[in-house]
Amino acid sequence: MSEHDQATAGGGIDYTSIVHSPDGPGLPPGTVGIDTSGINRPQRVDFGIDTLGQWCIEARAADGTLLDLTDDGMGEKPIDPAAYPTDNPAGAVGLHTELTRRFPDSQIVWRPGVMNSLDEHTAAAHRALATAAKDRKAARTATDTANASLRKALPLAEKAGLGPAEIATRTGYARSTITAALSSRTPTEGTAP
Repeated sequence: MSEHDQATAGGGIDYTSIVHSPDGPGLPPGTVGIDTSGINRPQRVDFGIDTLGQWCIEARAADGTLLDLTDDGMGEKPIDPAAYPTDNPAGAVGLHTELTRRFPDSQIVWRPGVMNSLDEHTAAAHRALATAAKDRKAARTATDTANASLRKALPLAEKAGLGPAEIATRTGYARSTITAALSSRTPTEGTAP
């Protein structure tokens, strides 16, 4: 016997006629509807990539409140951003599709640039790592500039008769670095090998 036949046979509840609403009309006697009017629902969901190159999702209510997406209150598992590749446009499309499915009444927006994480410790770590990366890049640039300067100075120092110890003292480089740089240099025109 099908569910429809059971419902119409008078022995059960016809669940097809139940309408869920905050007020509860259409519910079987003794059943109370759930009022969701006081629950902040996302009005806008931003997604983008954070400083560590991972997906970051921010959901905001109409009043601008940042919402926690770990529990949507509907019993659905949280979105796993790691399931969507960050280095492939298909990952962004897939994540957008999933966000649209989960939040059909929300505005889903791709936010270009770097986003902060919702967790304050993770966000602080991201900022610190971004600063460290910027400092490392500046240090590499400074090192490259210093090495280029040293390469220009070595032939002149050799012509002036300065040895590795004096060059090291004047430049701040280790003597072993100067010796290695002098030995790896290719002889230039007019300089004896």
